[in-house]
Amino acid sequence: MIIIMIMILTFILINMAPGDPAALLAGEAASPQYIETIRKAYGLDKPPLERMIIYMYNLLKGEWGYSIAYQAPVLTVILQRLPQTLLLVGTSLTIAIFIGIRVGIISASKPNSRLDITLNTLILGSYSLPVFWLGLMLIMLLSVQIPLFPSGGLIDVKVAITGNIIDKALNILWHMILPVFALSIIYIAIYARVTRSVVIDVMKSNFIKAAIARGVPYKRILYVYAFRNALIPVIAVAGAQFGLIVAGAVLTETVFSWPGIGTLLVQAVNYRDYPLVIGILILVGISVAISNFVADLLMSRVDPRIRSRLLG
Repeated sequence: MIIIMIMILTFILINMAPGDPAALLAGEAASPQYIETIRKAYGLDKPPLERMIIYMYNLLKGEWGYSIAYQAPVLTVILQRLPQTLLLVGTSLTIAIFIGIRVGIISASKPNSRLDITLNTLILGSYSLPVFWLGLMLIMLLSVQIPLFPSGGLIDVKVAITGNIIDKALNILWHMILPVFALSIIYIAIYARVTRSVVIDVMKSNFIKAAIARGVPYKRILYVYAFRNALIPVIAVAGAQFGLIVAGAVLTETVFSWPGIGTLLVQAVNYRDYPLVIGILILVGISVAISNFVADLLMSRVDPRIRSRLLG
């Protein structure tokens, strides 16, 4: 039902946007007759409601449609860009989860101390940074002023043509450093704040006080008992973010010219490529549903109370 609503709302919004996809495809110098020919070829001359019904019917048959801008099946175009987005956003989220949890636990171990205040200031500062501004600053500093890293792209053309597998992998990693850093900063702040808040609350619990009274080492209490409870909201947040992974980081991919789903979505909107936009958003809806289901399963493994609620 959610996916159907996404399809309907997206179709309505795209059709309300100014611009004619047939005119964009034909070019500025095209004649009205040629534009009309393109419009008929892609079915753009039909009323919006009829186009939407036709598209939804084809989708039920497993046909995602044909991209107007890329002249290829929508699913093929999406799958060509998906690995790049999974690589960029997946790497950023993985790094952010490990570092964010660690920073959150360290911050919560001594609440309201100088260390906690310093870490909180850094966390809030990094969370407040606009990702596009941070990306531009990184490019200006580390690509233009100090040319250590490439300013954008996935791989150098020369390496892509003549390089072996190892050279290509290293070159891609080299191109990933700046966008991964820009994206990870935001995610680290989120996981650190969530972990800190939960750990501080858990440390006030009666079972923690009982463990302290029994002489259980503080590090064990912090990294085993409190950490296990902190995992639940972290998994919930990660589940929601992993669900949106196929949408990519639109701003980050745009700033660093990363050829992923986020950049593809921007291009599809600019060209009024209705089938491609709807196809991307449907994929996002499916991934959100799957990731939330997996997150529920993981949380039930961590907390038996959640398992009993799911089974009950």
